[in-house]
Amino acid sequence: MDNTINWKKIGQYLTLAFGISWSAALIMYAFGWKYGSLPCMVLLAIMYMPGPAIATFIVQKFIYNEGFKSYGWTLKKADIGKYAKVGLWFLILTSLCLLTIFVLGNTHVIEAFGQLDFSQAAFQSNIVEITKGKIDATKLPTLPAIMVFGVILIAGFFSSFTVNLPFMFGEEFGWRGLLLKESQKMGFANSCVFIGVIWGLWHAPIILMGHNYPSNPLAGIGMMCLFTTALCPIFAYVRIKTKSILGPCMLHGMINSTAAIYTLFIINKNEFYSSIAGWAGVVAGVVFYAGILAFDRKFLEEFQKDF
Repeated sequence: MDNTINWKKIGQYLTLAFGISWSAALIMYAFGWKYGSLPCMVLLAIMYMPGPAIATFIVQKFIYNEGFKSYGWTLKKADIGKYAKVGLWFLILTSLCLLTIFVLGNTHVIEAFGQLDFSQAAFQSNIVEITKGKIDATKLPTLPAIMVFGVILIAGFFSSFTVNLPFMFGEEFGWRGLLLKESQKMGFANSCVFIGVIWGLWHAPIILMGHNYPSNPLAGIGMMCLFTTALCPIFAYVRIKTKSILGPCMLHGMINSTAAIYTLFIINKNEFYSSIAGWAGVVAGVVFYAGILAFDRKFLEEFQKDF
């Protein structure tokens, strides 16, 4: 087996992926568009987020004149039933994240994690906080908080293979498509660390604009890199098991579309600890990966083959 890594191809891909996405960020900065504004969100959707996928298409089709099958652009090898497991894996990851907050935060071992709270009072208080007092808690509907929690999870699952899918494909076709396959010869652990750091750094411009860690944007870049590196083995595992790029796209979509869980059901929040993009997510990712190694270590052999 040829163990040579095509660094030239990886370099071409990264140059294009970062070039396209970061150019979108540069436009936002140049026009002074505030993060969250309509022009900013439109540019994020049509240029920043699709940057990795656009780069993959350019490199693979126009520079190397090759197909996309090896990057997961197929459903032929996939057992459709396995896609249902993506939802299960997401629930495990989310449960581990919330359990981390409960064990370390609710017991006050590490106060920064905040406290998981499904009470109606906490739920309404968080809504008022999120809306900066624009909504009167006494006028909110009396829908049970735990029911809202369930609705968010269900909506997150269905949106992952519908409305969210094109946006998640924009990233995943690059990270778990081209980059995972081209870094395969590094070995699983090295590949995940390599992709994790790159994936995190790719977010740097929008983090500086206030994405995820608005109170600590500079330190937030490091936190994002830590978070993406912790989750990389799980995303790679999903890619290997589903044998399609659709699997990690779905997982990514579920994570993004259920972010409200951490703002609605946690009190005394800290942006570096109390969300899946913080230490709670890092701990959950590490524990989940340890579980994968304990119960399905054979996937490492699958990684060495054609996935």
